[in-house]
Amino acid sequence: MDKNIDQLAQRYRDAWLTAKRLPSGIKLGHSSGWPEMIFDQREQIRRAEREVLSVRPTPDDEERMLECIRWLAVLVDEDRKLVWLRASGLAWRAIAQRTGMPRSSVHRRWHRALLAVLLRQSHGEIE
Repeated sequence: MDKNIDQLAQRYRDAWLTAKRLPSGIKLGHSSGWPEMIFDQREQIRRAEREVLSVRPTPDDEERMLECIRWLAVLVDEDRKLVWLRASGLAWRAIAQRTGMPRSSVHRRWHRALLAVLLRQSHGEIE
């Protein structure tokens, strides 16, 4: 069972990394009162170099990420947050400080949350 939990934890890590690689230009229906930025030639070159370095995820990567996010729906909000914080690569101590829980409790709740996802998958409740 621990092997399955480790595999699921790796899936969430991959999903988090995929989410970080998505373009940030997604329009959410919000607007800004700030004027549009006009960059000089030097800054345009720097921005272009930065965009080339970031590799956009494949559609398959995006689909796997969305699948992992859908699995989070079976968890309560606090457990979702724990799973996502751990997927981001934070150490247990840092997660414990952010959540205000003891480190051992954070690890136990994270483990229980992943186990709940695995059990729901095995019973066919989620795909």
